[in-house]
Amino acid sequence: MPWRSVDRGNDMGDELTTWQVDDEVLARLVADALAQAGTAEVVDRAAGRAFATHQALLEARRDLDVELALLELVHDSLEVTASAVVRSRDGSAPRSLEFRAQDGTGLEVELRDGVVEGQLIPPRAGQVTVVLGDGGTTEVDTDDVGYFRVEADLRGPVQLRFADGTGTSSTEWLTW
Repeated sequence: MPWRSVDRGNDMGDELTTWQVDDEVLARLVADALAQAGTAEVVDRAAGRAFATHQALLEARRDLDVELALLELVHDSLEVTASAVVRSRDGSAPRSLEFRAQDGTGLEVELRDGVVEGQLIPPRAGQVTVVLGDGGTTEVDTDDVGYFRVEADLRGPVQLRFADGTGTSSTEWLTW
């Protein structure tokens, strides 16, 4: 406590209590209060910035009005027996994958030696983006029936995204 009581007697023999200030304790308490006020100010400013950033992100999301649908892998030719796999002209077996969303839209792709060929389901024009694990992307427009071909180095994790004017869909990350 910065205050301490000191008992003294007066001229009539009565005890009087007076209070004295302990300067060191008071200085420490003032310094602590100032430090806490500074901390509270910093926390208050950070909270204000976080709230403003959150509001800006919500506004940006409303402005974009894009819903990203995750496509589920429903077929992978690697899970089919070797005798059922169709061979390509060079003798290697291409890998075929099919992805579907709950609404029935989807994507069929075939992977072969750095080439991704595929088609949007149902057939329609759009844009396909191959996203690589290192952040690199390759984009290509599909034709009117949804066909596309992308030449890309597919080592590491890969994700396919497509947009068709009504929304954007994405596959899960896969290593091909």
